[in-house]
Formats: sequence, C-alpha cells, structure tokens
Amino acid sequence: MSDIPTLYKYMPFRKEFFENFYLRCTPRSALNDPFELRPSNQYMFHHTTEVLGNLEFKEGSDESKRWTQGILEKAFKKLGLVSFSETRDSILMWSHYADNHKGIVIEFDPAHKFFDNNPATSRKLGRVSYRKERLKSLPYRWNEIFPESDKTRIYLEKADEWIYEKEYRLICDLYAVNDTLCSTEYYDEKLRHKYPNYTPEPATNEMVSLKDIEARYNVASDLEVLCMLEVPKDCIRSVTCGAMMPQEDKDYVKQKADELGFSYREAVIDDNEYRLNFLG
Repeated sequence: MSDIPTLYKYMPFRKEFFENFYLRCTPRSALNDPFELRPSNQYMFHHTTEVLGNLEFKEGSDESKRWTQGILEKAFKKLGLVSFSETRDSILMWSHYADNHKGIVIEFDPAHKFFDNNPATSRKLGRVSYRKERLKSLPYRWNEIFPESDKTRIYLEKADEWIYEKEYRLICDLYAVNDTLCSTEYYDEKLRHKYPNYTPEPATNEMVSLKDIEARYNVASDLEVLCMLEVPKDCIRSVTCGAMMPQEDKDYVKQKADELGFSYREAVIDDNEYRLNFLG
C-alpha cells in the first residue's frame, strides 16, 4: 500500500528468520484478544443474509444464531492474520510482542508487490479501525451484491484500548501459505497414525513441516500449528534489535543484516524520558 511510508513487525528473536524469512499467519484460535473476530449476532445475520439471500428463520432466533455461527467458524478456519504496526517505538509493543525488548523489529516496504491485494490467495492488507463498541449491524443494506470491502471488515476491527498498536493486518488464506509447521510431539500424537509411511521433514530442532501432506488443511487453524508465510527479502528495509537483547544476539543480527543488505539499528533506553532512542 503506497499510502503508508513503512510497516514494522515486532517479533521474538529467531535465528531461523534470517534463513527462511517466515512470518506466522495467525488463526483466530491463537489471537490474544478474546473479543477478536466476534461481531454481534445481528451483524453476522445481516452479513450472511446479504451474501446468500433471505433466510426463512427470524433474526435473533436460536436457529439463526446457530446458522450464522457455523458460517463464522468456517471462514475463520481458513483465514489468518499477519500483524504489522506503523511505529517501532512503542514501549508496550516491544514488551508484548518482542520478548520484553530482547527481540527484534523488522521494517518492511509496503509498496512492495508482496503487499498487493491478491484475490487468488485471499491476501489483503488493511488498516485496523479501533472502536468503543463491537460491530452490531451493517452500516446500510445493499439490494444487490455484498461489497467486497465489507467482507473483510470484521478482520480489521478492534476495541479502542488497542489503539496504541497502530496496526495494519495482512489477511491471508491459511491453505495458501508457504509452509505449515508443528512440533514433533503434535505430529506423533495427532497425525502419525494417519500417515504411517510418511516421514515429515525437520524444519527446526523442535518443529517439522507438513507442507507435503493434505493434513495441513485440516489442522491449519489449530492453536498448536504454525502457518508460515515467506516474505521476499527484498521487501525488508531494516532490522532493529531490542534494548535488552544480549550482545551476542545483536552481533549475529548485525552480521546477517550486513550480509543481506538490510539497515541495522539498535533500540536504547533514553536516560531521562519514557522513550526509546535508535542508533544506526
């Protein structure tokens, strides 16, 4: 999106990122806000009736609630989110999402084609709107086709307590990611008996890849499964190390940034104010 100057991704330090450039596409089950993707029953009823036509049961009835909840669950099992921010200097964000300032922030170029809306993979980048109230109804009723912009609206709404995040979200099809990972324990417990002749490929010391079996579609929205989207390295502008990151890790990140052509920066705690400064 060329109307925003840059996007930042707060994340724990993972050496693997500088090899595979994977970002997690997070399903609803793994989001940390229990109000996420929970519009009112009224909103969902209006949404589904506009998409699929008039229904024979009444709004607010137990039958309508069950029906709209089923539509909701099917949609949320297929789509996930990659979260970004407009800013890299949020003390809270460094604490919550970058391992208590021991992690990193990656800067991306939002004008790169990777961030273009892609209907083929249901990929769409949008700015999050912050509201005092949950969505209760459609803003107006349409007589013909349901607008494309409103089909993803519920993915881009949060309570206004989260406004400090200044969030953008990349909505993605969990079935169209580059890799699907799980722990070896998860595979042994839930999948190995279904694929006795299959040996999953190791992804890390603790994770295996499911990208070669169809089971990845059935478990993509599971809390214990990681759907990973590969980011082109030429859309990365810089990497910033947290103020509390061990020097050994900073040295590694700087080395990789130099090798890959990224700008390198370090966050440091200001001597007088509640703020971070950035060197580099």
